[in-house]
Amino acid sequence: MTAISILAHPLIGTHSFQKWLVLIISFVVFIGAIIPYIQKVLRPTAGITMRILTSYVLISSFTFIAITSKTFGFPFSYTVPLVPFAIILIFGILMYVMKLWGYRLPRWGINSKVNYWWLFLAIITALLNWGLTAGSWSRLFGHFDLAVPQTAIVGIVLTIVWTGLKEEFMFRYLTLWPLLMMKIKSDKTRVLVAILISSTIFGLYHASNVGHQSVLETCLQIFAAFGVGMVFSVITLYTGNIWIVVALHSMIDLIGYPITNSGPFSGSVSAYEIEFIIITRIIELVVVFLMLGNHRVQAGIKQTLANIRAN
Repeated sequence: MTAISILAHPLIGTHSFQKWLVLIISFVVFIGAIIPYIQKVLRPTAGITMRILTSYVLISSFTFIAITSKTFGFPFSYTVPLVPFAIILIFGILMYVMKLWGYRLPRWGINSKVNYWWLFLAIITALLNWGLTAGSWSRLFGHFDLAVPQTAIVGIVLTIVWTGLKEEFMFRYLTLWPLLMMKIKSDKTRVLVAILISSTIFGLYHASNVGHQSVLETCLQIFAAFGVGMVFSVITLYTGNIWIVVALHSMIDLIGYPITNSGPFSGSVSAYEIEFIIITRIIELVVVFLMLGNHRVQAGIKQTLANIRAN
């Protein structure tokens, strides 16, 4: 797409309609070129590791939008129509590939075996992270200050929603689902291993922030992400639904993104944040293992496994 946009650059005029015309033609060429690539190269891809890596490459191709946007003279902003359009395009391609591989696409409903008290407990446990992303409980409930221009709110919301959507698809769908197909005899063991691996990868994914924050802050963020990843994984498997954790992820990030301290890992980590992370991760792990050991929760997870095997 980047190559196509660069080649198309000499055709771009000064008028907006000329930019959009060339852009639409470029997207058509791109889609025409990628379909045979998907059919001939990606479709035959076998093996859990290669499929996960391929999925990561596809979803991470969002970075090409910045280059494409600038090439066509559009600013890179979530409020510019090009960016939401490109996000939809990327997810469309990704869903098409997953469907070719035989994976069931995310559904809106939840498993019939779900006990809502257990689900409520898991959701409340995940939302404990509000106390971290807001900086403190008193800030969240007593002195919460968005402190952003009103014109930036739409861009912030779209950024947060995209982050939640992207990361949950990467780690709770594109990673967790294939891992559940590992050749392990015991369903309980396979579920536990899949949750641990996907949550560990989710935690290590945040190691890329080490250039913007200290090693201590990054390690704490990795540990924090691992804990919440465990809870998100259990919720996803228990309900058979990814949209609940997408919403939870977005809600947690939205609290931390726009406040004046710019989130818990943007500066020196306070003693409160260190204690909060340790205590809440312990709570999260206790809830996760209580749920995995409960027969009602196991019934919901078995229903999810049966839906996956149905393909």
